[in-house]
Amino acid sequence: MDKREQILEATADLIAAQGIQNCPMASIAKHAGCGAGTIYRYFKTKEELIEQLYLSISKDMAEYSLQNYPEQATVRERFDHIWGRFYEFLSLSSRNICLLDQLWASPLICADMQHRAMSDIHTEVIKLLENAKETNCIKDIQNELLLTMTFGSLFNIARKQQLVPGLFSEEVQVKVLLDMCWDAISV
Repeated sequence: MDKREQILEATADLIAAQGIQNCPMASIAKHAGCGAGTIYRYFKTKEELIEQLYLSISKDMAEYSLQNYPEQATVRERFDHIWGRFYEFLSLSSRNICLLDQLWASPLICADMQHRAMSDIHTEVIKLLENAKETNCIKDIQNELLLTMTFGSLFNIARKQQLVPGLFSEEVQVKVLLDMCWDAISV
């Protein structure tokens, strides 16, 4: 792992554990095993470091969610693929959930940065939603509402499981979650 990647990983660890506000550059440098000056060779400011971390985790999430995406499959199969893989990505590491939760809520991540970071997966999901509407599979409502119902629901369930282990009396089945999301938006 190169030094830049070490710094991003250290930043991710600390933000997930302590939050952005409690993550000074000195702590990042110590956790990355380098001097604070080294960080500034790769990132001009803490804000740039946070932005690059956001772009990195968003890229990882999009790549994971779209890996082996079956473009010729049915709407429902594509829906299950993207959202199932998204939920798996969150479930791979509690750090993913904490980090995304912190970064999405941060004022350091402006709307333009969010759009850039999520453009690959967003483009594919919007194509899927539009195709589903054209074939009368889902409700013909605003895409942002549909995204909030699916993306938001899955993220919040993953976050609840992480924050309160044992909250659900039985293991949460991804298929059940996907069925619930589909039922919420389908006609």
